[in-house]
Amino acid sequence: MQNDKEFTPQESLLLIQSMIDKTKLHVAGNTSHFLIWGWLAFIICIAQYILLALLHNDHHYYVWIFIWIGVFFEIRNSIRNKKKVKVHTYVGDSMKYLWTGLGFTFFVTAIVCGINHWINCLPLFIILYAVGTFVSGCYLQFKPLKIGGVLCWIIAIIAANFSYDIQILFTALALFVSYIIPGHLLRKQYQQQ
Repeated sequence: MQNDKEFTPQESLLLIQSMIDKTKLHVAGNTSHFLIWGWLAFIICIAQYILLALLHNDHHYYVWIFIWIGVFFEIRNSIRNKKKVKVHTYVGDSMKYLWTGLGFTFFVTAIVCGINHWINCLPLFIILYAVGTFVSGCYLQFKPLKIGGVLCWIIAIIAANFSYDIQILFTALALFVSYIIPGHLLRKQYQQQ
């Protein structure tokens, strides 16, 4: 049976806003994406910097093998969330497609950078952090993610002027401002609601 009632512009806006709010609440309740990836990559960056700059270890990059922990948790959380989510929203699906696309882009970028001996590649990763968090912040109407994205673009420009070991520290900073801080703020907002 078809509903003949048409939405007024105000009702349409309220419907759209409620869909955004539901997606924001879902993402906020599942901040593990930002927190797991943010903290894991942050710790790996700091460990790599210590191995490279302080301990002068030639195999400092091996520490990135631990990124597979994040892949494992992301797959596990994705399977769990698929069972929980009963209603799909445009914003929720857009977030899923954005981060799936970025996930593959991170992987391909790592391969290309490995081929090029990682010369000035870390600012590229910082730019990808910027895109993901800025667009997520726009979808969710969450200012800390947008600010984190903008800060990452600035950090990427600055980092490009430094040596690889210092770029590692800039990468850690970018993760802190774009994933970790907004992730904790999003979780706090969810807990308050």
